[in-house]
Amino acid sequence: MAGARFYDGLHPTAHAVTLRASSAEVVALLADGRIVARWPVPEIEVVSDPWHEPHALMVCPRQPGARLAVEDLAYREALAVLGANMSRAAPRRSRVTPVLGALVAALVVTVGGLALLVEKAPDVVAPYVPHAMERRIGAAVVTAMQGDAEVCEKPDGVAALQRLVDRFQVASGYQQKVTVKIFDMYDTTMVGGRERKRRVINAFAAPGGYMVVMSGLIEHADGPEELAGVMAHEMGHIVHRHSVKALLRAYGFGLITKLLVGGFSSDVGTVTDAGGLLLALRHSREAEREADRTALELLDATGMRADGLARFFGRLLDEQGGKDGAQQMGVFSTHPPTKERIEATTRPATGAPAMTAREWQALRAVCD
Repeated sequence: MAGARFYDGLHPTAHAVTLRASSAEVVALLADGRIVARWPVPEIEVVSDPWHEPHALMVCPRQPGARLAVEDLAYREALAVLGANMSRAAPRRSRVTPVLGALVAALVVTVGGLALLVEKAPDVVAPYVPHAMERRIGAAVVTAMQGDAEVCEKPDGVAALQRLVDRFQVASGYQQKVTVKIFDMYDTTMVGGRERKRRVINAFAAPGGYMVVMSGLIEHADGPEELAGVMAHEMGHIVHRHSVKALLRAYGFGLITKLLVGGFSSDVGTVTDAGGLLLALRHSREAEREADRTALELLDATGMRADGLARFFGRLLDEQGGKDGAQQMGVFSTHPPTKERIEATTRPATGAPAMTAREWQALRAVCD
């Protein structure tokens, strides 16, 4: 048995559930014993990295839009093994009969307009969200994501990173201030039966022009150009308002309705439940590609070396013995495959440094 949070994909509310698992299925039960999800194990997809992320995320095509965010450490590790097994499994052949297939096709035609509306609604609504409201949402998201993590506030280091991001903000034409936060966040994993703590390697853009950088990313980056590539990528998410769109997709029409009627601000606490925020902020692969393209444009516009992003992912690939390093390490695990990203973002090592040696030294020590 393990604790988890269940999201039905239609409403912004997270439901605390208990998971009961067997070799055949995973069942999610509310406190009163009602079953809200019964998923066959072969159909479950583990779409986050349970080894390194604060939560593991499960989805199942039987319940489109629904998610189970698992919090229990031991259960997460079991899911990590489950995810590895599924990644090697061959695709299964459909057993839909011709008659059933015809019925499904008819249903798709009938509700096709509604399906398209559901898919496109975030893209339509996001541009009309006032910046002041988006900023409030972003502030609440950042606060909720911080949890017990310390905020790194050494002035010289914070200023160095803010100057870098400010250059991207100006080059992008984004009209609002971009606020950078640095969290000294740790993750706990089991190694040889013992708990092991290490800094989280990640970064994310929150609505309203907030950018959060984890200390592990600064620590892991081999030079300011690698970090600059990641920061330019996150600036791409901000420019295209991907975070607002991701929240709208994750929390469904309930959130969209609240935004449209202006009643969301009083319910920020509901949406910023700590069980699913980082998972909800994951972007589609096309959004990641768009952010990559924008990153290269910003690096070029500022005259900086643009080889850092490809080098960063190349090192991850090497460190994982040729496996998908981003997914293995929990870094941007929904982004396009690492090899593809390296090919798409490879640029010559020409241009100006992203930071001075003194700025980089100050940033590296920002959490010490």
